[in-house]
Amino acid sequence: MKYVLEEEYDYNFKLIGISCHAKDYRLAWAINKELGYRMEKEDYALDILSNNPLEASEHPVYSFYDEDEQNEYFLIGNRVGAGYLIPEQRQADFVFMIKASLPVDLIKETTNLRKIALVLTAFEIDVAKLKSKKNLIF
Repeated sequence: MKYVLEEEYDYNFKLIGISCHAKDYRLAWAINKELGYRMEKEDYALDILSNNPLEASEHPVYSFYDEDEQNEYFLIGNRVGAGYLIPEQRQADFVFMIKASLPVDLIKETTNLRKIALVLTAFEIDVAKLKSKKNLIF
């Protein structure tokens, strides 16, 4: 008899793609300044492994926990060298993830991100349609 372990992940988060030519720390600083967040760089990065060691990538993560709304915000580098965290979203240089306890107005968040001078554009990403959504589980 053979047993198969099937994993079910909880994709209970919202995603916004950000196109921006600035470095990750500059964008995190601009988000903090314009939106009043206190994002800080995490000690870890998201590692995406590949069969080819030259294609492995390490994506920086910045986070902020809003105690009032009990929501977590993450700024994650999507494009690092030749590697992508979400390959089907190559137009996004960064991914802004919101893990919300309370409802979040995604249109308002996207509009606020677009107002930042460093941001070229920001757009909603449908998590359910992503083939590589497992890369976002951490």
